[in-house]
Amino acid sequence: MGEFVSKEQHHVGIRVPSDWIIESDFMDSYRKGDPLRAIAKAADRDLEEVCLLIIAESSPSDELERSRAVRRRASATNEVLLANEEMIERLHASGIDRDEIPKVLKALGISVDIPTAAELLHIRGIPGGQTVEDIPTRRIGDKLSLLYIAGVHHKIEPDYQLALGKMSLTAVSELRDTLNSRLPYRRMAEILAVIETTALAIRARTITTISHEDYESAMQAVSRRLGSITNDPDGPWPVPGRTLRARYGHGSWESLLNSVGLRVLSSDHRFTELDYLDVLDRSTEECMQFGNPMDIEFYDQWVIAAAAVREEHPSAVELIRRYGSWEAAIEVILPQEEEADEEPDTHEFYWGFPFGFEDESLAINEAKSQREAEEWHQAGELIGQLLAKMPWNSFLRVEYDGNEEVTTRPYAQATPSADGVWCEIVSEQYLPAAEWPINRRYFANNDWAAPDDEAPNWWKARVPLTDAGHQVVLGLRLGRGCRDAHRLRWSTGEFPSGPGPDGGVTIDRALEGEVQTLRNAS
Repeated sequence: MGEFVSKEQHHVGIRVPSDWIIESDFMDSYRKGDPLRAIAKAADRDLEEVCLLIIAESSPSDELERSRAVRRRASATNEVLLANEEMIERLHASGIDRDEIPKVLKALGISVDIPTAAELLHIRGIPGGQTVEDIPTRRIGDKLSLLYIAGVHHKIEPDYQLALGKMSLTAVSELRDTLNSRLPYRRMAEILAVIETTALAIRARTITTISHEDYESAMQAVSRRLGSITNDPDGPWPVPGRTLRARYGHGSWESLLNSVGLRVLSSDHRFTELDYLDVLDRSTEECMQFGNPMDIEFYDQWVIAAAAVREEHPSAVELIRRYGSWEAAIEVILPQEEEADEEPDTHEFYWGFPFGFEDESLAINEAKSQREAEEWHQAGELIGQLLAKMPWNSFLRVEYDGNEEVTTRPYAQATPSADGVWCEIVSEQYLPAAEWPINRRYFANNDWAAPDDEAPNWWKARVPLTDAGHQVVLGLRLGRGCRDAHRLRWSTGEFPSGPGPDGGVTIDRALEGEVQTLRNAS
């Protein structure tokens, strides 16, 4: 029947009691892509307990096997449901429960995966999915982007003669059309040579994989080094990993790697930290929109439905393994609690989740919201005016003095240069979420690049002078939860040495008539 866990298992703070029994078919069902709800029902256990038992027994290869099975089963089942959509609607209208509809279809002679169909029918928009027109077009430039970044990450030395002799003229032509005509010929030759040498290394099995996280990190480093090198109206080159997955990998990092002869060595290689945050944001928003509980059952259904329309997301088990529990995973993206002695701020969209208006206070809150928006806009204007006066060897620092008990406060920095302003907002490395809230989704959705070894804060390059001040204050307000523009203080300094950001200008002093100069802001 089963076997006892011989000792307590530990996974990111997860403890599985030693007296729990692990049924031998748990992992078989999980690897085959059975819904968690079906596994739990068969074992007569609750869903989180099932997840903990799977964590105790599973390996990275099990997650990969399940992911493949879920994609295959969800896609095939969605086609069956779509072909019988009219019948399904009639059955549902007659009062037949969604869980029973697949059984009725089976009884009518329709071949359908009953457990997967039951999960898909619980998610709005299924049956359905992408039409042919919705599926992003595969392009040679996408595959070349993967090869080039893989070569950069693995430090491949370009073989120019190899590239000249082997690279197809079609690939060369498409890449030249994609890249900026101002790109030096020497740089173009290097890119082509790295691509072809990387392809050879993959065939020789000296390169076998690249994780999604490593791809994104190397892609951002290349983008910073080369600047804007693309003419492509569909987006930058090298291409971001998520875009590649959608265009070339059927929504899957594993499928994308397989297209160039690479493979995924671990389930952890498939996703970045932003992927985990994004999927939590998206699934909880859908829960709130349609009134579904934010629980494991709904999330597993949501992941299966996403797989049916060519999207791959971390499983519920992977989320629990990463964050320690389901509750901890949800808390990562829920709105922060207001302090008990503070007046609730009901007018803002805080962390992306709207708080409702009380009818009798609507006018008051709208006026307050308008006033605060104007104050933040004014702060952005003032900071932009100061940046326009600054020499290229200087920097501006904006601090938010919002809590005397916090030693490290939210801050932003801006450095003007010939091609715009480099802007950055403090990341969790220097100001953890446990000490001050952070909205990673805001940064990711507003073109801020994620922190990495070379740039440990959230950053945005080549921001126009006219917009840089506003980008900085919005990053602090919406990305790091700063609530009051009057608590901002900005100051200047110089590289490599010179006055540090010890003085400062505030919005109150500026609006009272104090003229900003480089002297009083240093």
